[in-house]
Amino acid sequence: MSKLIALTSDGPDGLAACSVVPAESLLTAAPTEQGAVIFSEGSQTCGIWEATPYAERMDNYPFNEMAHILAGRVVITPDGGAPATFGAGDSYVMRKGFSGRFEVTETCRKYYFTVE
Repeated sequence: MSKLIALTSDGPDGLAACSVVPAESLLTAAPTEQGAVIFSEGSQTCGIWEATPYAERMDNYPFNEMAHILAGRVVITPDGGAPATFGAGDSYVMRKGFSGRFEVTETCRKYYFTVE
């Protein structure tokens, strides 16, 4: 693998069906998901993920995640905090241990980089 990777919104080889959202965390019907892992090395993973609208409860999120929204919209509400909305062009960091609600309100495609 090259030491330089260009990020494209469809991934290096296109997106494939995937299932990232745990069924037990769902607050609504399950989303349709697709994605591509760009690279995974040790505890680090970088990729693209897309999901149709849904909501889930996150408890003690297992990663530090940096995300950049390419399309769509998400609303993230930490326990005891105010909702934060992110749309195309926005980025966020979700720290390991996050607990709260994660909701895709418009089909969302994002780049992500996680570290365990």
